[in-house]
Amino acid sequence: MKRVFYLLIAILVASCNLPASENTPVSLPTITETLVLPTETASPLPTAPEIVIPPTLTSTPIPCDPLATDYCIGSGHFLFQRPIHLPDNETIDLTYAYASTSNGKRDPHHGVEYQNPFGTSVFAAGDGIVVFAGEDKTIKFSPWTNFYGNVIIIQHGSEMYTLYAHLSEILVQAGVEVKAGAEIGKVGQTGGATGSHLHFEVRKGGDYTEYFSTENPELWTIPPRGTGAISITLLTNETRNYELPIVVTRFAEGSDDILFTYYITTYTKGFEHNTEDASLSALPPGRYKVAFTGPTGLKERTVFVEEGNLTEIVFDLR
Repeated sequence: MKRVFYLLIAILVASCNLPASENTPVSLPTITETLVLPTETASPLPTAPEIVIPPTLTSTPIPCDPLATDYCIGSGHFLFQRPIHLPDNETIDLTYAYASTSNGKRDPHHGVEYQNPFGTSVFAAGDGIVVFAGEDKTIKFSPWTNFYGNVIIIQHGSEMYTLYAHLSEILVQAGVEVKAGAEIGKVGQTGGATGSHLHFEVRKGGDYTEYFSTENPELWTIPPRGTGAISITLLTNETRNYELPIVVTRFAEGSDDILFTYYITTYTKGFEHNTEDASLSALPPGRYKVAFTGPTGLKERTVFVEEGNLTEIVFDLR
């Protein structure tokens, strides 16, 4: 009986230690702490550099004013070739310059002269149409007939004309079109010429027969290779021109040693229509001094000349 009692006690204790069945719910611990995930801070994207757009240039550059400075260097208006080509003499004769009287010995000169032997070739200074080719015995291009002798006149654009006089031969006819550099005649001494040379003029305006419509050819023809030109303007209270002596001195590079001296005069009476009062071409590049005695005494100006360009000089003497 006692053994049975102990057996019952053992069975009861064993049943208390059995594992829970699969259907017995399992109580999970309650999570009370909030899980905080680390926040990833995004790196800022690189900023594109600011593009600065330069302002648009709308203003026109201010041109050089020869009244406000000692001189200006520009391209000039060299529209024409020289009517005499190398190896012949393409240099203008300075003893009888444009608008001069050769120290009062001759009539005012409305053109320039190229001293060359009889028969030297003469070439068209620019593209154009021949408006006259012949003798000036029946039509006058000056106050006198037979003044130019055998003469050719070519019409170019913008009412510009070139005149070739004292020719020994004429190789073109009126009405034909010519190109710059075409041979049109031969040097001679017809008309009122003294000695063999080419008289060359540049005329501007609607009437090419007008004797007082001339411009200085030195300022309209391209300077010889390796040289430039100058123009001199005198602003005065005078109503007419007087031939005023001007001395132009060329200096050696880097020193005051004089290489050459040019003696010229301002334009004479009858050339008041010209913008400038004197000029020189075929000048080697470098430093020059322009000097003359004006109404208020000695005037001097140091200037520079560049190849292929025009140096403009203006003196205000008012």
